[in-house]
Amino acid sequence: MSLAVDVILILVPFVIGIVLLVFFKFKADTVGSLLFALILIIGIFYFLTNWKDAFLASLSGIVASFPISLMVLTSILMITYQQKTGALDKIVVSFKKIGGGNKAFQIMMINLAIGCFLVSIGATPVTMLPPVLMAMGYSAFASVALPAIGYDPLTTYALLAVPAEFFAFFMKDSLLVSQIDKLSLLSNHIIETELVGSGIAFSFYMPLVTIGIALGMLWLGGGRKLLFSRDGIIFGLTAGITAGGTAILANFLEMVKLTGVIAGIVTGLALIGVAKLKRIKIIDSSVLTEEEKEIDRNIPLWKALSPWIFLIIFVALVNFIPFLYDLFNVKLLFTINIGSFSINTKFLSHAYFWVFVATLCSVPLLGFGKSDLKETMRVWGRRSLRPVYAAAIFFGIAFIIWESGTSPSGYTMTTALAGASSYIFGNYYPLIVPFIGLFGGFISGSETSAIAMFTKYHETTASALGINAIAVGTANGVGGGLASVLSPAKIQNAAAVIDKVGIEGEVIKKSAPIAFLMTLSVSIICLCWANSYVWWQWIIAFAIYFVIILIIGLTLYFYRNEKKESKSDTND
Repeated sequence: MSLAVDVILILVPFVIGIVLLVFFKFKADTVGSLLFALILIIGIFYFLTNWKDAFLASLSGIVASFPISLMVLTSILMITYQQKTGALDKIVVSFKKIGGGNKAFQIMMINLAIGCFLVSIGATPVTMLPPVLMAMGYSAFASVALPAIGYDPLTTYALLAVPAEFFAFFMKDSLLVSQIDKLSLLSNHIIETELVGSGIAFSFYMPLVTIGIALGMLWLGGGRKLLFSRDGIIFGLTAGITAGGTAILANFLEMVKLTGVIAGIVTGLALIGVAKLKRIKIIDSSVLTEEEKEIDRNIPLWKALSPWIFLIIFVALVNFIPFLYDLFNVKLLFTINIGSFSINTKFLSHAYFWVFVATLCSVPLLGFGKSDLKETMRVWGRRSLRPVYAAAIFFGIAFIIWESGTSPSGYTMTTALAGASSYIFGNYYPLIVPFIGLFGGFISGSETSAIAMFTKYHETTASALGINAIAVGTANGVGGGLASVLSPAKIQNAAAVIDKVGIEGEVIKKSAPIAFLMTLSVSIICLCWANSYVWWQWIIAFAIYFVIILIIGLTLYFYRNEKKESKSDTND
């Protein structure tokens, strides 16, 4: 009974959070503040955590969040600067010319290939791409839904692989060379760092997820007609297979931080190759208005892209020149000690520092007037405060959960959740892990926050059950990434930039089945991988999965037909 009460008390704040998000339209940062207060109170007064330890744990979490919270801060600065100097207008106009009217090619190229590339280097597809799609003639629904779901497949490698970095931080004890080698589906690759091990483990989920998301995007963009069209199948499978396969290759080549960049570029080239074979016009300037043509002439594309070009160069140098990698990642740690926590900030190795440097380096090329500076700083401050705070506060919550109740007995919130989960689900526990990640991503709007909040819980549960912790932890992260298309914060941002606030419910309602099916597929992989199933058990598990999909599909089909007939009878 005591364990049940413990678990209920831990989960109640999250239930309150989801109710506030869905039914009362609260912002993610507001919900985060409330969750923080409730978890802190429960930790101190119920789990009897020393109040000083609880506050120090939360502060440690906020400092640990810097790679994502400060990345949000600097990436918004970069995008705002590009917007105020006219560079962003040029980029948007260039995107609009893509595709020559072929919908399947456009959707895959703009939302999946370019979307993965953008989110990898710190740009935000949900705020950049909706205006482009609207200008190209897509509906408000498609203009919001497609960018939100487009970068889902590789969101683990967003912001130059910040989610994968945090997974490596929380799972460093489990990311051992022997364990990765034992579970590798491809080779006995030697893992030199926890980040490489993290990236490889995540990449195993990518092919199935990227293919599923690519096909889901076609359904959202054009319904069954586009999904089952010849072009839809060809471009959807090309994009999905290429993005997923490239993600695996990039990680085995130890280019974890550039996974999204490489996958986006390679996927784009593959799509262009197929389009060339089909004689589809790749760039079509005739779609531009006179005003857009003037923008197109005013600034070269390379100059508009200069902040991103500088960023990719700097990150490549820091990660692939051994001397620089050793200097920034091993020697210059810039450690901050908070209570019992020792956090190596290593800020010179993180993307947020280089985003800031890349923005400064582009100033001589893009220019900067005094009025531009003032306006940029004003807009930057207005845009960045809430998302930066939201990113940080969920890490504070994660560290309180991790530490609350720490005592000689070792009983914490994490062990309470793990004990209940292992008792209720046993070795079938991996089936619910991706849905926990989906829930965490929905609440926080971030895969990284979902990783921070639940990874230690999953690791503890997996250890108690004797199943593979890496398989379980990565499934949680992928589930958190799949929540992008359901996150109220992301959907609202996308709707706001095209002045269509109010369609969030429609987007979430129509996108939810895709998120559910993809999360379920991740559950099946997680179950088989975590329990070290042999080949025939994998086949049985996926056969059951496809039967479930078939039953759901037939149920929806007959339900819709019955609804249509009922409506027809009423009209008669």
